[in-house]
Amino acid sequence: MILVRGLGVEAGIRTLVSDASFALHPGDKVGLVGRNGAGKTTLLQTLAGRRPAQSGTVARSGRIGYLSQEASLPELEYTDATALERILAARDIGGVQRRMEEVRHRMESADGSERDLLIRRFARLETEFETAGGYRAEAEARKFGASVGIADDEMGQAVRSMSGGQRRRVELARILFADTDVLLLDEPTNHLDLDAKAWLVEFLADYPGALLVVSHDLPLLDASITSVLSLEDGTVEPYRGNYSHFLAERDRRREQRRRERAVQERQIEQLESTVRRFMGTTEKMSKRAKAMQTRADRMKGSLVEVAAAGRSVAVRFPQPEPSGRIPLEGMALAKAFGDNVVFVDVDVHVERGERLLIMGLNGAGKTTLLRILAGVEQSDIGEVVLGHQASLGYYAQEHEQIVPDRTVMDHMRDVSAETDQALRGVLGHFLLADKIEQEASTLSGGEKTKLALAQLVVGRHNVLLLDEPTNNLDPQAKGALLQALHAYRGTLILVSHDTDFVAALGPDRAVIMPEGNGVFFDESLLDLVALA
Repeated sequence: MILVRGLGVEAGIRTLVSDASFALHPGDKVGLVGRNGAGKTTLLQTLAGRRPAQSGTVARSGRIGYLSQEASLPELEYTDATALERILAARDIGGVQRRMEEVRHRMESADGSERDLLIRRFARLETEFETAGGYRAEAEARKFGASVGIADDEMGQAVRSMSGGQRRRVELARILFADTDVLLLDEPTNHLDLDAKAWLVEFLADYPGALLVVSHDLPLLDASITSVLSLEDGTVEPYRGNYSHFLAERDRRREQRRRERAVQERQIEQLESTVRRFMGTTEKMSKRAKAMQTRADRMKGSLVEVAAAGRSVAVRFPQPEPSGRIPLEGMALAKAFGDNVVFVDVDVHVERGERLLIMGLNGAGKTTLLRILAGVEQSDIGEVVLGHQASLGYYAQEHEQIVPDRTVMDHMRDVSAETDQALRGVLGHFLLADKIEQEASTLSGGEKTKLALAQLVVGRHNVLLLDEPTNNLDPQAKGALLQALHAYRGTLILVSHDTDFVAALGPDRAVIMPEGNGVFFDESLLDLVALA
């Protein structure tokens, strides 16, 4: 369990959480909600012990599993550790299995007393492996991997060679495979297909420990949680019930507070009106007026707090200079990583102003193809040709263009020669104006997404390549992005598993990976989007 008392959390000079107290007990299923940048990720890191609290205490008991929102390469016991070894390491089995393999390999070339020594050492390791449930655990680890979308051949792939999405699925499988008493999950459905999401919802519903989850996947929140912690303006407020109940109850509480505040303000106005009328008349009435003023001042100090209406993200891509009729073309593209052939002989042809969706199952090479088209990665075979006056803007789903130790404003200056005042204005539309001097490492996942989109805006590109741009965005920001893309007259190439977003955007055509088949897009393809 986790017990929080008087917790204060800061990021830079910003206070994200103030005087928060709550508890997570076995069986609690809690959703942590709040707008992008409210401090949800930072709070989760503090609860997991990954960063210190500014004030207050966090008491932990039992084994805690924490899934970060980031898909960065984790610290590995072995630099060439496979996905299976990484998952098994959650129960301290992966290292034993690796040592067994090393001893077995040495036994093949040893003889005499050295071989006898290695045989005895292997027997001890095998006993340790079996005692820890090793052979049974390996099958269980593969089952967890398959459930979150890791193919069986990927289980033997080195974690270092995996994409960000693959690594994050491995980390999710590892944490769920571990014998934990508390789960702290930050956007666990990112990079999961529809089947994996359905499995995760069922797993979390049956999980016997305490769960605290941050997610913009509203069906997950509704189906898997029984209470909500709302983080708003530094205050953590508890609600009973699922996410839908929280939305209704939050509005009811806000309306009640507005009414209470209005009553208090009317009472204060009445008192001060009386004070103005009687102050300076007779001595007796003046004393009474002073007492009324003291009472009014006390009431001002205890006014009911009413949260101000939150500002909204405003996204607008400037209309770019037109490109040639064919701004981007990929011909006979092929890519392999070692023995893993991702795709072969893929053609991509896009015309000016077209909306092209790259789709396919997990591992089909969607992100790899987009990176090749963006010039971030080279194809093994084939070529990419830029058309006349084509200017490419690339959004990477893992925020690869965001440099941790550089400030928000530095990132904007890197991509635009506009004045700081103009850049600050764009950041203001993304609700980042008060963070211009913060290092990018202190931003939440949603704020990093907004910064990357802000860079695209000031880049004035006429071809946008977007890889899962809605990951980590709250519903309002996602709607603002959709509206901006509808108004954008440039060319768009998109990878997305967000069915609602794709349906609302209405692509013109699709390329289905890994075969690279080009088809006109219609609603029948949305089922495949959901599986991606």
